[in-house]
Amino acid sequence: MEAEERDLLAALRAFDVLLGAGVGLESVLINIARGGYGAISKDMEKIMDGVRAGRRIEDELTKATSRTKSTGYKRLLTTLKTNVTSNTDLISDLRRQADREEEERTDRIMKYIEALEGMPTALLTVGMLGPIVLPLMAVAPYLFAGASGLIDVPGPGVARMATFGGLAFCVIAMGLIGLKAHTKDPGV
Repeated sequence: MEAEERDLLAALRAFDVLLGAGVGLESVLINIARGGYGAISKDMEKIMDGVRAGRRIEDELTKATSRTKSTGYKRLLTTLKTNVTSNTDLISDLRRQADREEEERTDRIMKYIEALEGMPTALLTVGMLGPIVLPLMAVAPYLFAGASGLIDVPGPGVARMATFGGLAFCVIAMGLIGLKAHTKDPGV
């Protein structure tokens, strides 16, 4: 996920609120550039630095569009440029885009939840049953030692090694299950 994607929805909502309150586009860009929107703020700062240096805002928006790889952010910059050149209804366009971004974010979160659906059950199984079953398995030969020699009784060191080895396996398995949760992070 591109850096701009994380803060895009918040920036779109800020554009909506500020423009809806009657603040001009250039003032909104300055406000966004002041910070709070991550990579978007840095990019808006570059745009406004270019404008202060005497370049046209359309040219700066075009440059910013070519710099980014994020499709949602490209869409925002293109919408802003179109508004500057054609005087379109910017607020409704930005609201539609924000709704689309919110839908995409919700879809990513739903996929993340579905991918982790069995994780709590697996953690409970390994984390609760493992420490109970493994010591019982280690003690079982001692419990059945008198069963006419069917089971050889290992030494206490073997039982201890089997128990601790199994517990170590449980801890490693729980760590790997937790790692799965972090590697599938949707980035929202």
